[in-house]
Amino acid sequence: MLYTFVRPIARLGLKAFYRKIYVSNADRMPRDKPVFLASNHPTAFIEPCLMACFLDRPLFFLVRGNLFQKKVFDTLLRSLNMLPIYRRKDGGYSKLKNNYETFQSVFSALHDNRTVMILIEGSTIQVKRLRPLKKGTARMAFGAIEAYDLEEVYIVPGGVNFTYAERPRSEVMIEIGEPVKAKDYLEDYVHNANKAIMDLTNAVRPALEDCLVHVEDPENDALVEGLLQMHRSTFVEPRFPIFSIDPARFEMEKGVAEKVNASDPDALSELREAVADYMEHLGQFGLEDRTLMQRKQPPPAWPLWLGFPIFLLGYAFNKPLTLPGKHLSETKVKTHEFIMPVRWAASLGVYLLTTIAVVVVTLATQWGWLPLWYVGLLLAGHFSLYYLEYRTEYRQHQRLKIVPEKQLEALLQRRALVMELYNNLKPKYESA
Repeated sequence: MLYTFVRPIARLGLKAFYRKIYVSNADRMPRDKPVFLASNHPTAFIEPCLMACFLDRPLFFLVRGNLFQKKVFDTLLRSLNMLPIYRRKDGGYSKLKNNYETFQSVFSALHDNRTVMILIEGSTIQVKRLRPLKKGTARMAFGAIEAYDLEEVYIVPGGVNFTYAERPRSEVMIEIGEPVKAKDYLEDYVHNANKAIMDLTNAVRPALEDCLVHVEDPENDALVEGLLQMHRSTFVEPRFPIFSIDPARFEMEKGVAEKVNASDPDALSELREAVADYMEHLGQFGLEDRTLMQRKQPPPAWPLWLGFPIFLLGYAFNKPLTLPGKHLSETKVKTHEFIMPVRWAASLGVYLLTTIAVVVVTLATQWGWLPLWYVGLLLAGHFSLYYLEYRTEYRQHQRLKIVPEKQLEALLQRRALVMELYNNLKPKYESA
């Protein structure tokens, strides 16, 4: 099956595309039970790929029905465990009847104790907050119980949090929440289906929100982002392994957002100004907060000289393979949320075709050294990612050296003011 073949390849591709991937509390997902994995939707299709690659079970997916219009795409997508779900804008009311077939496939998968992932917001926007939830998940959960007399259907919230969803080599934090049981609302469903569907959907919302770095007020987006940058500077985490199940990073970022959400708006106004002022002055020197916090441990130059030959070899070979994906995403993709997913998928496709070509040439020529050389170049390319990040860090510290002492002290004072205001935030008063 294509799903089984593609999964390990995509897993490697995601480990190269992202600096760090966290999946915490995956053991909350019931085993050998009918499960809906309800996720937020900040990108076009990266979050389903992440879930499929880093959860220890095969997943089925509900995706936009208009992608299945051509027979070849229909066959390909279904072989990847994808099922079409039609909306009015995907073909009008005439297409909605096709959903009945999909519903039966979903019910059958749940009857077989499979996990079906659904992007419960229904549309994709890159924001650090949970948007209104669609009722389809609750409706299908009740439908599966009715169709097969299931003992239970579990709706498990899965929050996907990106540090920067629009950038490669950022970090991803996936948090699995406590399951919501559909059967708890079944008696109400028998008497008032619409109310039970709404109640179940409303029960999923706080469970999923608890799995997210959720900023309630859009006015605080820049404030929380600045505070997160500052907290990341002092959060010690190992570079390896790339995949981690440690929840500490997510809990730290979630805690920052929750503290802002719960704080007195008047105090936030002063903090917002302080953060903006600090970030503006950092930007004037082209610095990052992390560099300022690590000023006493500047990276040495010798790794750059020592690693340069490997970097040059890996960069020269791999850069042309990544250019098509970069060009395609920047020139052909018009929706912001699709840029990084298309870039990743296109690059993965180029690498896959290159690998197939290497295998074919090796079989045709009996050049046994070719696969070893190819793997070595891929590893050198992966090394070049870390080399470039280290070089950026080194240059940051070199830039810091030319900042006048008086200006450096002023930056530190501005940062201290931000942290003082943040630590002294008071809870907002609840109205009577």
